[in-house]
Amino acid sequence: MTGKKWKELFIQALRLYTLLVTLIVVIMMILGYLLDRDRVFGYDAFLSPLVYALIGTVATVITRSDQELSVRNLIIRKVISLLLIEGVILLIALNADTIPTEKSWVIPSLTLAVFAVFVLTHIILYFIDRKEAEKLNADLARFQEKQMNG
Repeated sequence: MTGKKWKELFIQALRLYTLLVTLIVVIMMILGYLLDRDRVFGYDAFLSPLVYALIGTVATVITRSDQELSVRNLIIRKVISLLLIEGVILLIALNADTIPTEKSWVIPSLTLAVFAVFVLTHIILYFIDRKEAEKLNADLARFQEKQMNG
């Protein structure tokens, strides 16, 4: 992989990571208010969205491909990525003293929250990528128009 490819991958991963941290914080706040309002956390709670976003970013990066994928293969990779993320997050939850997995709502809520963040992230990134593609196509059309006229 060339230096340019690594730079592009790093920028994409950083963009994904930042988006994931934001969405995870929002989901944690919503779930906290709805389901566990009386719970109090220390400053170490600020670390968990960063770790969870790192897990999501790594899972997405390792399931990416430099080749053009068919829709079927893309969906398979996305499902594998989601299952990796869900599995790691659930393993962390089941082994963490600070997550009350003994409560019946925790595991289903956590699973649904991970799925919601995954879907929202892909929707947001789709619109960002679409906007960038439209700009590139408009720039290319202007360039081609300039080449033909000049």
